[in-house]
Amino acid sequence: MIVGMLPMAVGWGEGAEQNAPLGRAVIGGLAFATVSTLIFVPIVFASVHRWLEQRHSIRATLITE
Repeated sequence: MIVGMLPMAVGWGEGAEQNAPLGRAVIGGLAFATVSTLIFVPIVFASVHRWLEQRHSIRATLITE
């Protein structure tokens, strides 16, 4: 999608100068969403998983005592 939007963002063709800002916005949004998904989602998953493991180990300790 990003590669497909490049001609629009660069402004090639007749009347393309009007669509260039839209193409740049779409490319920026797609790039940001891709990067944030690849970084943010695994961090949140790992944090929640670690929190649940700690919670489980605390409960197991309280039950056995």
